[in-house]
Amino acid sequence: MKLTNLILSNDENTTVRILILTGVAWLPLVILTLIDGTLFNRDITIPFIKDITPYVRCLIVIPLLVIADNVIEPMMERVINYLKTSGLVTDTETIKIDGAIEKMACLLNNKWMLLVLLILAILFSFYMRSDYDEMWTERGVTSWMLQLENGEVDETLAGTWFLLITAPLVSFLVYRWVWRFIIWSIFLKRVSRMKLELCASHTDLAGGLGVIGKGHSLFVFLFFILATLLSSDLASNMLYEEEVLISIKQVVMVFIFVSIVLLLIPLLFFVRKLVDLKYDALVEYSTLQNQISNDFHKKWIKEEADDLVDSMQPSAMADYSAVFDNVNNMRILLVDPKLIIALVGILLIPFLPLALIETSIWDILQKIGGVLV
Repeated sequence: MKLTNLILSNDENTTVRILILTGVAWLPLVILTLIDGTLFNRDITIPFIKDITPYVRCLIVIPLLVIADNVIEPMMERVINYLKTSGLVTDTETIKIDGAIEKMACLLNNKWMLLVLLILAILFSFYMRSDYDEMWTERGVTSWMLQLENGEVDETLAGTWFLLITAPLVSFLVYRWVWRFIIWSIFLKRVSRMKLELCASHTDLAGGLGVIGKGHSLFVFLFFILATLLSSDLASNMLYEEEVLISIKQVVMVFIFVSIVLLLIPLLFFVRKLVDLKYDALVEYSTLQNQISNDFHKKWIKEEADDLVDSMQPSAMADYSAVFDNVNNMRILLVDPKLIIALVGILLIPFLPLALIETSIWDILQKIGGVLV
């Protein structure tokens, strides 16, 4: 089942898609900056060769967005297949789950929505133009994107390509994945409202919904890409607008916090079901556990039976204790707290190079060595 049906879809070779999209976005910029004379020009503040933004967007973000097609979309399909075949969704809810899947597929492939995303991407590119323009007029930071012509700041050939092709292309690919995340979240909301056959003693400690939690966590890939984009912007500010690392730490912390919250919100739709399931199960399993314990104590302690080694009761009691532990340890959130910590670490990775702008690797190693010695 294909949830999306777009140009350069997953049916194409991943390497081919990366080469085509990267080639369209980045290669003309190199050629045009050569023509404009801004590739290595030392008379401007930011020649193309020193501008982090186009390199990150074209050579890192585009490949990551293409790879995301082969990571997240198959996960979505596996989760849907699990819901349909695991018995989690009752027979009475089959029509609802099929309807939810169909609605999700329609929204993902809605051409009008894709057009809206494209328009937003183009508008954002002009916002980027105003940012470069402001750097030139207010701070005197000249760039390969702009030139002074007849007393007015105007785009170079490379700047025109970046604003009309490169920036909208990257933004559209990002917005498309943000849209997918929203639609997937709506789908999970609909699933959470269905009657589900949950089992408190399930070994995934999530009532049988662990597959959804682990699968959904792969959307951290999207937030990792957003972190990469933000990191490149912050790096430009540090290099050319004299911002220091301390001043951007708060931005990084807020971004990571908001990203984790947004990532976990769709999983919160299932919390009420899991709380009710765990509470009811603890009552039921505790009652049975009490009966088993009383029987065991009566037979082997009070009556002092002597065939304990050959009896199956101790083994059965141990097995039941393991089942009870699953119920008692069941989570009300579909992901393990350790996984959340790992997600925070993943989102922190794109920001680590910012430290190297103010401090070299050698200085960092010397400080570490000074602590250890």
